[in-house]
Amino acid sequence: VKDMQMSTKLERRWSSENEQEMEEEGDGDRNRSHGHEKLLVEDSMDEDELNRRISRWDCLLKAWRHDPLLFYTVCGVVCGIVLGIILTSSLPPGTGKDSPRYIVTKLVGFPGRAFLNLLKMMVLPLISGSMIAGVCALKEAGSSTKRLAKIAISFMAGTTFLAVIVGLVVVVTIQPGSAVSSWTNSTASSKSGTSAGMLETILDVFLKMCPPNIVEAAANMNILGVLVFSVFFGVMLSRLDSSETATMIHLITIFNHVVMKMVEAILWLSPLGICCLISSQMCESDDLGNKFRSLVMYIIAVTLALAFHGLVLLPAIFWFNTKTNPWTFTKGLLPALATAFGTDSSSATLPVTILCCERNGVSPQICKFVLPLGATVNMNGTALYEALTVIFIAQLHQVPLSAGHMIVIAATSTLAAVGAAAIPSAGLVTMVMVLQAAGLDEYTGDLSLIFTVDWALDRMRTTVNVLGDAYCAGVTQHMTSSETEESV
Repeated sequence: VKDMQMSTKLERRWSSENEQEMEEEGDGDRNRSHGHEKLLVEDSMDEDELNRRISRWDCLLKAWRHDPLLFYTVCGVVCGIVLGIILTSSLPPGTGKDSPRYIVTKLVGFPGRAFLNLLKMMVLPLISGSMIAGVCALKEAGSSTKRLAKIAISFMAGTTFLAVIVGLVVVVTIQPGSAVSSWTNSTASSKSGTSAGMLETILDVFLKMCPPNIVEAAANMNILGVLVFSVFFGVMLSRLDSSETATMIHLITIFNHVVMKMVEAILWLSPLGICCLISSQMCESDDLGNKFRSLVMYIIAVTLALAFHGLVLLPAIFWFNTKTNPWTFTKGLLPALATAFGTDSSSATLPVTILCCERNGVSPQICKFVLPLGATVNMNGTALYEALTVIFIAQLHQVPLSAGHMIVIAATSTLAAVGAAAIPSAGLVTMVMVLQAAGLDEYTGDLSLIFTVDWALDRMRTTVNVLGDAYCAGVTQHMTSSETEESV
């Protein structure tokens, strides 16, 4: 019995010692695990910070891969503003030809002026090729689907002209260019804004539309004369027998494609050109506050005009013709509108627009006819933007514009929007054309101010363009629903 009691005591002591050792080991393990967890948390924090930094670079890399021209253009705008501020603050004031400020301004602005000259070089080939090819394409489409083509083209022409009127009313009402007390432009002369009467101005416009010599009209940059000749040539060409004109139309189409490629190649120079134009314009200006104040007012004017046309006028026209809720139809277009804003291209958005319109109840036949046609010629937002911008530039220089000038700007903006529809960032080219038609070509250097925000405003007007195309398809569907199968 004594032996058993002794062994029990020894077992209890051994077990208590083991428990103490295990507790000590557990405490050590807990301390080690706590320290390890601390290290893991610190490592995870470092990894999170590293991941955040990597994600920022990934975003920039994705933006560059998605649209490298837009990425470079934004970089050019930022670099131009920074360079302009540095030059303005570091160079001593002076306007003489021997002053350092004048010399630096001319040297910095030289690539920008060369870029503008390249854009001007493409105006006449762009007008002639695109207008002739466009008229022939519309004529061929209208011959097989007459009623469908008449409704669609009438809707597109009417809404585009109304968009121009909206742009003119907004810019004349808000007067964004009047925010500047004085505006200097070394390339401008005083020939614009002559005090000719309204009758003389209107008659002069019609005389320019009928030039006695088309070569002389092209040499003198008579844009209206070249436009009328191109449309007239296209109409007569489309009326001839197709077996005789097929080769000619094919050559004109190829010529138009080549011109488009040339314009796209020139636009790759826009980051450098925009950077130089912005910096030189800022260096020439004595009051940068006035310029930025006028730019803010310009952005507000463009945004209000596009919003009124896209959210009020187009839905009202849609409801008037179909007697259906336009917001229900617009809700089904949200993927297409988002794609238009993201890609900045009506043509790239076309497949999504067709899919959305078909889901909204528009027949596939009408979608495949109206929407590609609209992506080519229906440019509501672009026409509004160009008319508003030309008036804005005239206001900057306090150039009075008569009713005749307004008519020229409205007509040229409408036709220019049609002619430049298939070109990315077409406003850079067609804006020069509208300025020349209005007699304001000496102020083309002021487009550098517009370039600073054009990359953003272009997405807004592209969204309005796509919305107008979809509404056109919906109206055409409603008005031809009973005879779609027969006419398509």
